[in-house]
Amino acid sequence: MGWANCGTDSKGRPIGYAFTATCDHPGCHNQIDRGLAYACGGMHGKSEISCEGYFCEQHRPTYIEHEGDTRQICSQCTKELLDSGEWIEDENEGCLRSVHDDC
Repeated sequence: MGWANCGTDSKGRPIGYAFTATCDHPGCHNQIDRGLAYACGGMHGKSEISCEGYFCEQHRPTYIEHEGDTRQICSQCTKELLDSGEWIEDENEGCLRSVHDDC
């Protein structure tokens, strides 16, 4: 099975790159699809670093190092992670990283 049709999300929307959509950021009308390239956090569904939204490049502005990968997350998830105190901006690397990561 490929990633073109991955079922539905918790809102009942079809997910996968075969499904055209608009960015989930309020007021944004940029055309995207609901594939992994547009998924907050790089994977379908909600996780500890991301929501289950799909966003254009402009509204997934933050890079985050998580579980050995660099992923992009939306502005709201960025704010929530920074507010939690568990994540900091690493200006040298240009991304968020866990305060528990070894340097």
